[in-house]
Amino acid sequence: MKKFLGIIDSISEATGKGVSWFVVILTAILGYEVMMRYAFNAPTKWAYDISYMFGGSFFLLGACYTLKMKGHVRIDIFYGQFSLRTQALIDVIFALIFFFPLFFGLLYFLIPHVYMSWQLAERSMESYWRPPIYPFKTVMPIGVFLLLLQGIAEFIRSLFVLIKGRPL
Repeated sequence: MKKFLGIIDSISEATGKGVSWFVVILTAILGYEVMMRYAFNAPTKWAYDISYMFGGSFFLLGACYTLKMKGHVRIDIFYGQFSLRTQALIDVIFALIFFFPLFFGLLYFLIPHVYMSWQLAERSMESYWRPPIYPFKTVMPIGVFLLLLQGIAEFIRSLFVLIKGRPL
């Protein structure tokens, strides 16, 4: 079990570290756009589209790493005062009621949506450049799947604490 969880953690960590470079690329793109727009009065056609695609990809693909690092928003006022077992019970209950149904549902609806986008060779309607949008849309189910995978690992850890009373 530890090996399985380690593999999931490694995937999340590699993904998070990889997409962290998207921030550098995004900063360079936006810096270039600002320089071209205000210094040379020659705004780019492509910077807006590329920036929301990189920003969205960073957000979607980085969510699994954020979950691994326990960086998602949590109301710790009471949770931090509870015992490990009580925290694990809360985590298990909320994963079963909210997390798994939400992310399985998202995958269920996203996959046909992305498939249709590829079939239509869908293009962005956000700007007159109209770049292909289907590669960006493909990132959505991948990010949801990676987050779901890390959620499964966290669920197993919480379940272990609930049953055994100690971390895995």
